[in-house]
Amino acid sequence: MNTTIWILIFIVAVSDAKEHRIPNYLLLAILVLSTIDKVLYHVDYSILISSFITGITCFIAALLLYFLKVMAPGDVKLLGVVGFWVGSEHILGSVSWIAVSSVVIGLFYGVLRLAESPEQLRAVFNKYSMLFQFGASGTKVLRTPKKMEEHYRMPFAPVVVIGLALYFYFLN
Repeated sequence: MNTTIWILIFIVAVSDAKEHRIPNYLLLAILVLSTIDKVLYHVDYSILISSFITGITCFIAALLLYFLKVMAPGDVKLLGVVGFWVGSEHILGSVSWIAVSSVVIGLFYGVLRLAESPEQLRAVFNKYSMLFQFGASGTKVLRTPKKMEEHYRMPFAPVVVIGLALYFYFLN
């Protein structure tokens, strides 16, 4: 059962990396399979209830990040499903490894962005040198409002999969 869930999570990660979309039917399939796994293999239904509470907690925490425009809606749903799947026993370690992989992959995306446009490195250097010399008022001159389409997007589902894989690898 867990192998099928892992396969579906990899499909979600590939879909997010290619199309910047996380299909709802895949998340629903993961949710159903993890529910079946918890009902069939764990006699105690308190595990199901604690997993449900963990999933809701992850969903609400990710929803707050969505309201801060840090996360996309598909990522919010994915983290809710992941919270339900791993349950309360493994959520702290999973989130920690997801955070570590997010920082590492984010640094790689930042380096990739600078490699694609070296003139942007000069602009960032100028911005921070103005900030250092003149304070916040100096950087207001260099600010140009960006549209949402111009922001650099990093798919988050592959980060989640890598973080989960690292957690379960180092768990054993």
